[in-house]
Amino acid sequence: MADTSKQPQLLWQPKLDGRTPMDDYRRHVNRRFHQNLKTSKDLHRWSVQQPQKFWMDLYDYLGFTPRLPRHMTKAYDDTVPMSSNPPFFPGLQMNYAENAMFANPDPNAIALVGIREGMDLAREDGEQLTWHGFREKVRLTASALRRCSVKQGDRVAALVANSIWAMILFHASASMGAIFTSISPELGLEGCVSRLQQVTPSILFADSDTVYKGKTVSTSKKVQQILDRLTPKPETFIVPVASRQTAYPSIDDFLSKAHKSDPLEFAPTSFNDPLMICYSSGTTGAPKCIVHRHGLLIQLKKIAAIHNSTTTADVILQYSSTSWVVFYVMCGYFACGAKTIVYNGSPMYPDARQLLRMVEKYKVTYFGSSPRYLLEVEMSKSVPKDEFDLSALRIVYTTGATLSHEQYRWFYNAFPAAVHLCNTAGGTDTATSLIAADPCGPIHAGEMQVLGLGMDVDVADPLTGESIMHTGEAGEMIVRKPFPSMPCFFWGDDGNRKYKESYFERFDKFDVWAQHDWLSCNPKTGGLVMHGRSDGVLNPSGIRFGSGEIYAIVEAAPLNSKISNSLCVGRRRPQDNDEEVFLFVVMAKGHTFTPELSRSIKQAIREALSARHVPKFVIEVPDVPVTINGKKVETAVKQVLGGKDVTPSNTVSNPETIGYFKRFRDVESEPRAAKL
Repeated sequence: MADTSKQPQLLWQPKLDGRTPMDDYRRHVNRRFHQNLKTSKDLHRWSVQQPQKFWMDLYDYLGFTPRLPRHMTKAYDDTVPMSSNPPFFPGLQMNYAENAMFANPDPNAIALVGIREGMDLAREDGEQLTWHGFREKVRLTASALRRCSVKQGDRVAALVANSIWAMILFHASASMGAIFTSISPELGLEGCVSRLQQVTPSILFADSDTVYKGKTVSTSKKVQQILDRLTPKPETFIVPVASRQTAYPSIDDFLSKAHKSDPLEFAPTSFNDPLMICYSSGTTGAPKCIVHRHGLLIQLKKIAAIHNSTTTADVILQYSSTSWVVFYVMCGYFACGAKTIVYNGSPMYPDARQLLRMVEKYKVTYFGSSPRYLLEVEMSKSVPKDEFDLSALRIVYTTGATLSHEQYRWFYNAFPAAVHLCNTAGGTDTATSLIAADPCGPIHAGEMQVLGLGMDVDVADPLTGESIMHTGEAGEMIVRKPFPSMPCFFWGDDGNRKYKESYFERFDKFDVWAQHDWLSCNPKTGGLVMHGRSDGVLNPSGIRFGSGEIYAIVEAAPLNSKISNSLCVGRRRPQDNDEEVFLFVVMAKGHTFTPELSRSIKQAIREALSARHVPKFVIEVPDVPVTINGKKVETAVKQVLGGKDVTPSNTVSNPETIGYFKRFRDVESEPRAAKL
């Protein structure tokens, strides 16, 4: 339950006084549509009350090619159910790459900087590519793809890390209407096979090595094992990283197929044609193959250019693997003409300060990270503003989890006061931020700022589906109107059965998109608080609350000096009349779990929340399961505690940990920790 009795601490206020791109767009709407919108929240309200006007205006405002035809009067058919996934701008030809690759008018400006783990940042500048050079690489790559008989609609797969080549392959595929799909090369064999078997790529590119946490491992054996299990077998090329493999031709052999005279052309794709395939981070079963459209770019640029004020003057450092939708979000900043740093390696090697060294060296203005990374920086006792020159930094964007009140406060003690900290919420499914930054509004501790423009997000009563956003109570996060980054479909989903089941079957009486997150809105500030996944909501004795409320206490000072990670889930077995809450903790190096610490944890939760929020069990464990994108795996552990045998999906980076929790199915008192 959200606590709206206290006004959260004000931590940041905008300094630009009406001079942000959000202000500019609000004034544009006021002039064109005869409005008197005063704030970003006013602008959002108008955008969801007038969605047809908003999406059509935004398309032209962002300068997309081609312009909308004069006869087009609606962005989508609003007479059909949302669950029918109405196409946006039907009949409009629009190619993602054509609209992304000419964003910077200076052909000699640096477009991309490639950095690899282990690089000496004091002596090396990394691989640099100008906008002209990038377009040339894309032109030759697209030519070579055509010479390899890749056609519009074929799948181009890349088992490559975040790198210049990842960007080239994505944009070249988009330019010719092929469907791109990327997988981070450190993903295990079964994870790679389960994805590629479903999408049957025509061609595969693979890094020769994975580079992570100080180790360089050849991918040669894994690539062969993958190909042994694929039918038909894609033509395969290797991108040299540390070694030069000989079993398959290299990327240079691939480029030799290009015709030097082939022009840079753009296939006549539609706004709604498939662009790329992402994979769900579900923790059981085969991953869903989520297909996104070329028109996704309107969402990416809306967030980058309007919410986050990105221009050609910006320098972007967004940490992400290529398996995560955030890789494509990063491409949205690139599509605003910003210099973009692509990093292949661990954010924690050689230590938690490495990304901050890049921020200083390259004068980064936008730094995309995660709450977990900021927690690692905090636990390292680093005070970045005292150790690094962060004078260029204007915004830090975090996603993948919720920032706690204490993390907000720590940030503004550890980073320059002028930096805009934004915690955002979206997902692989929406490929955009449902909750985003407001450069014109204040930041309160523990609260996200504003809903994304055009996104008709609401908080629904979990039983009735009626709106409860105004009450401050937590409920199901839903979207009530269509948006242009709804997935095209799931690859291989006959009749869109899984698609509708995933998003549109939460409520019987309302045809709405269910995000399956647990959200509340503070009526006093308008700020938003994410409480975790709705299927992981805790409900002991009828008291509903999110695991995020517990993490905000356990993973904040002073407890995070002793605890490195935690997992909070409920157990309700078939014979149980009520749910019991378990809090599992992983101790920080050099610290021991004791009864005194358990009592301290429970007391901290009691004081910060209430006695009814205190877990019945606080138990030390060696590790907690997380996805390859670093998200805690709550649902699978909850199922295990409830008596189900769960087979982890390939998205779980440490699947062996899930079976460990079987030992707690029948406990009635807090046991001592055991080893895996």
